[in-house]
Amino acid sequence: MLPKFKLEYETELTDTLKKLGMESAFYKGADFTSMIVEPDLIWIDKVKQKTYIDVNEEGTEAAAVTSVEMVKESAVADSPFYMEVNRPFFIALTDDETGTILFMGKIHNPTEGK
Repeated sequence: MLPKFKLEYETELTDTLKKLGMESAFYKGADFTSMIVEPDLIWIDKVKQKTYIDVNEEGTEAAAVTSVEMVKESAVADSPFYMEVNRPFFIALTDDETGTILFMGKIHNPTEGK
């Protein structure tokens, strides 16, 4: 007999990755030219990982995600762009090269949860 449980864990991996030898990726002047074409300097700012597992009578659901936040140096932008989305809308995230839909959904009430 196994009890029901739900676990979530989140951690920042930046310091760990630096200690494992990835220091240069976190500093201005990091070389990412084999991955991207970018005229401005770009480097990694943060690396985070989050995991989730839910075990219950119906089965097990688990997920993990790792995010890498990169920054670049650029000139100061003009005043911020303002756009208010106050009605239902559809969202799709696609791969620029293949056009493959990676995620899609609809937002019924964008003002909910403000």
